[in-house]
Amino acid sequence: MTSLLDALTCFAVACVLFPLGAWGRANAETLVVPAVLGEDREARINVLRRGAVTCQVLAGVFFLVGFVLLLL
Repeated sequence: MTSLLDALTCFAVACVLFPLGAWGRANAETLVVPAVLGEDREARINVLRRGAVTCQVLAGVFFLVGFVLLLL
């Protein structure tokens, strides 16, 4: 029973992280304050995009872990 709850928790976390990452990648430019200019702005946009990709990768990891827990 605890394995099932752990798997459902992993799936729930994955269901939150993946859309969050997709939203972050799509809106990275608008999330940076317009007052930031030049190379610093581009650097901050890149940091946001890397963080968004990390959220999506971790969502995949949580999904796989949940699937493995269901199989055990």
